[in-house]
Amino acid sequence: MEERILEFVISAEEAGQTIRSFLMQRLSFSAHQLSRLKYRERGITVDGAQKYVSHVLAEGECLRVRLTQLQEVRDTVGARPPKIWLAPPAWMDAYPLRILYEDADLLIADKPQGIVCHPSPGHYMDTLANQAVAYLGGTGSRMDIRIAGRLDRETSGIVTFAKNAEAAAQLQKQRAAGTMEKIYLALAEGDIAQDGTVDAPIRREAPGSRYMVTAPDGRPAVTHYRVLERRGDATLLACTITHGRTHQIRVHMASTGHPLLWDPMYGSGALRTDAERTAAEHSEAIMDPAAQEHPLLGLHAFRLRMVQPFTGETITAEAPAPSWAQLSDDRHIVG
Repeated sequence: MEERILEFVISAEEAGQTIRSFLMQRLSFSAHQLSRLKYRERGITVDGAQKYVSHVLAEGECLRVRLTQLQEVRDTVGARPPKIWLAPPAWMDAYPLRILYEDADLLIADKPQGIVCHPSPGHYMDTLANQAVAYLGGTGSRMDIRIAGRLDRETSGIVTFAKNAEAAAQLQKQRAAGTMEKIYLALAEGDIAQDGTVDAPIRREAPGSRYMVTAPDGRPAVTHYRVLERRGDATLLACTITHGRTHQIRVHMASTGHPLLWDPMYGSGALRTDAERTAAEHSEAIMDPAAQEHPLLGLHAFRLRMVQPFTGETITAEAPAPSWAQLSDDRHIVG
């Protein structure tokens, strides 16, 4: 992956600002981000010369900001070993990376069901992130690529990768401000009569448990759902969320008495113990439409609207709806 450098020619209106003020106002950089930049070799230069963030900009000067590509790990006693990206296993060739959008800072992909988003115990190679790094040429390196909003293993659809730490920080601000909008398609059990909202805090059932519950002492979470189509024993919904808690849509819909179809944790016939859930989560089985009796979960991250971190351009990405989410007529799934 090529080095990422932002370049700005200072206008008459922008002259007189310090670099610190310019980057905070123009790009919403935080003090922490500026600190990383100012100590990086040639992290901030003006007309080719490295400068401190206190430098006052003049009209016509060329400010260049070198963004991070690799996450360096200090060689200190007791420090964790550096995370080196491993190559995806050969079986993942059957599930090639499906790219929906890419630019110098972002990579947006369509994740299949059954694939883990990011390395974790038991899954250090067979993840969507390993595939993304391999595509970008970072296998065997400490490439700094980060996910803005992970999906559960059973959930399909849109996953966004930031190619540098600064872009990741900007996306996190968008998520916190609610300007990053994601629409999910969900197939819930039963006949849901009308649109609704679930406003219920969420927490883990117990410390260390993977099972989430609604509880007054949980963290705030709101899910809005809109009925798209009733199918007698199931209802197709379009869902949007705030906060993005673990399993949020799954937990909230289960709390209404309408869990998502095929949900292995919160639906009918769900795995009830942490031992069962752990075994299923770490199993080698993946989603194979030809071999599975039904999908792993009726949940798909369908559409994303966000702002490019540095250009301000509005980006819209859409992951094709799976067969279970297709409407029976020619209407658009989401208006």
